[in-house]
Formats: sequence, structure tokens, C-alpha cells
Amino acid sequence: MKKVIMTLVITFCVVILCNVKVGFTQEGQGVQQRLDYLESRISEITTVQEDNTSTIDSLKGLKDKVSLGFGMRTSFLTTEDAAGTKGDGRSGGRSWDKDFNVDNMRLYMGAKITDNISATFNTEISNTTVADDVRLLDAFVELKMLKDYFKIRFGRHLPAADRYSLNGPYYQNSFQFPGLVVKYPNTLNGRVEGVSFWGLLADKKFKWQFSVAEGTEVSGGPNDDPDHFQYSGHLVYNFWEPEPGFYNSGTYYGKKDVLALGLAMFHQSDAVGTAAEPSDYTGWNVDFLLEKNFGWGTIDIEAAYYDYNNHKAAATGALSDGQAWEAGFGYLYPEKIGWGQPQFVSRWQQFDPTDNMTSAQFSQSKLELGLHYIIEGHNGMIALVYSNEHLGSGTGSDVDWNEDQSAVRLGMQFQH
Repeated sequence: MKKVIMTLVITFCVVILCNVKVGFTQEGQGVQQRLDYLESRISEITTVQEDNTSTIDSLKGLKDKVSLGFGMRTSFLTTEDAAGTKGDGRSGGRSWDKDFNVDNMRLYMGAKITDNISATFNTEISNTTVADDVRLLDAFVELKMLKDYFKIRFGRHLPAADRYSLNGPYYQNSFQFPGLVVKYPNTLNGRVEGVSFWGLLADKKFKWQFSVAEGTEVSGGPNDDPDHFQYSGHLVYNFWEPEPGFYNSGTYYGKKDVLALGLAMFHQSDAVGTAAEPSDYTGWNVDFLLEKNFGWGTIDIEAAYYDYNNHKAAATGALSDGQAWEAGFGYLYPEKIGWGQPQFVSRWQQFDPTDNMTSAQFSQSKLELGLHYIIEGHNGMIALVYSNEHLGSGTGSDVDWNEDQSAVRLGMQFQH
């Protein structure tokens, strides 16, 4: 009997141990499967993370190499009729014309090819020349040859020119470009097709620029066959803080103290006159800027003198023959009021043609008084400007040639 009982007990224990072993084996297999699954998921997550890191690094690199931006200037302008009377028949019996305009819009694109090579492509959308037409503004490559001492720009770009041309419309101290005095020849908005050499010396305080471009070409005119290049040069010295870029600004809104004196010159053979009697064109100017932040406000004083010489050949527009003056004053309040800082700006322009031009022009002048609201420097501002212009040209009687015209402009400028 005892043997039977012992046999049953042993058999029972063996069965139990076998079941436990099987259970442990099955459970171990399940745990191992879970571990294998987790390992595969971790591997997938690591791979995705590495891919994302690589993508993010690529995007960061792309951000360092590619830049995009835009600029927009829009305004409401009310202008006194040329004759200044309601019955002049020029605007349906109204004494003031009223217009809403998108003055221009620009798309900025740049790419850094290498540390020493970059490319720029900008467009201009304006309804002042061709309505709502997208035009090529800039398309050039820049090569840095000897650090900041020697660089080259090749393509369509602003050539070496006066301070106001190198400010452009977006970086003036006044809202409007001083087109009454700046009459250098160009293809579009001061641009030309050519090559420019430039650099910085003396701790970047001395800037030199020299350009060779196609210049003026008139079908059937003196330079019909474009074999005469236009040459221009610009030298500027900053006695206080430097302005290191190719461009400059009409004001830095108190962030920089500037005392700068500049000299520019343009020349092209056979640029004016007729095909039978061509004549050379020469223009030069000197310009000055003083900006000082006194704590109680920032003062800006600017001035320029221009001399244009067609060598007695008749011409109009950008190749006018004569002398011009410009002077401006600005005061920027030091504290913000609401979103921005108020700024008072005034500017005087005058152009006096030489005797051989008086059959087409008389003296022209323009006074501007502006109240600006500076929100984000040149990237965000609102301007209210009153101007009075002595036209100096027109058609009809002598009264038409020498009348004045007033205008009020509410303008906005934003760029990024």
C-alpha cells in the first residue's frame, strides 16, 4: 500500500513540475517576443529620429544659404490740378485729384553658393511705369575676392552712384525718392547691366565703388550701336561709424552715428545728341550726411549738389543738362508713443537747367514737410507728407510753365 501511495505522489509531482516548466517556457517566449518587438520599435524610432535630425540640419543649412523677403509701398495721394482751378477742364471740374496706389512691391531672393560667392534675384511690381507688370529689378552674382577689400558684382544691379541712388526708395529719410535732383541714366530704378568692383578700407570707413555698364542706348540715336560703355565711380568716407555694405541708408533711426562725405561721377561717350552729331555725357555730385543720437532725439542733416553736362547737346529726362541741389533735416523723437516713434522730416530739391535746355524746361523746385511714424525702422513706417512743387515744365502758355502744385500723401512702407 505504501508503495502505491508513493508512486502516486511521485507521479503527481512530476505532472505538476512538467506543467510549471511548460508555463514558464511559454511565458518566457512571450516576454522574449515583447522584447524583440520593443527592440524593433526602438530601432525604427531611432532611424526616424536620425532622418528628422538630418532633415532639420539640411533645412538649417538651407536657411543659412537661401533668403526670401518682400517690400511694399502703398499710398493715398491727393494732388492739386495743374491749373489750380475747378474750371480748368483737366479733372472733370474737381480742384484736387485723388488716387490710391500700390507704389511698388518687391520680392527679394538671395542664395549663398559658397563662402565667397552669392547670387541675388529681385523683382519689381509697379503701377507707375507699366500697370501691374512684374519686371526684373536685380539679377547678379557677387564674388568676394580679397575679404572686404575687393569684391565684384556682375549682372543687373545698382552701379556706383550717389547716396540717394544707393539708398533706394525704401531706405530714404524722406518717404519719396528725390527724383527731381537725381537724374543719372539707368535701365530701371537706377539699375544697369554691367559689372561693379568695390571694397572697404580703413576699418571699413572708406568705401570705393567703380562700375562699367551698357549705359544709354537709343535706337537711331548717338549710341545706336552700343559700343560706348557708361563708367561710374563712387567714393565715400565715414568719419564716425562705418556703413560697410554696398548700399547705404538715409537714416539709421538713432542706432548709428554717421558723418559721411561722398563723391560720385558718371561718364559715357556719344550718349546724347543725334546720330549725326553725338555728344558726351558727364555727371557728378557730392553728398553729405550727418546723423547723431543726442539722447533727447536723433538729428539728421543731409545735403547734395549735382552737375549734369550734355556738352550743349539737347536732351531731356535722365540726361538733363544743368545743376541741382538737395537739403534735408529730420528729428526723431527718442521714445515710442504707442507702436512707434514720431519723426519730423523736411526736404528741399531744386534743378536749374542750362541755357540750351530752357526751350524744354525752366527751373524746378520741391518742398516737402513730413510727419513719419516709425514702427520698425525701414521695415515698418507710416508717412504723412505735404509737398509744394514748382513744375518748371508743361505745355501751353508761359503761365503753365511756371505754376506751382501742392499735394498731400499718406504712405505706408512694410518689408521683411
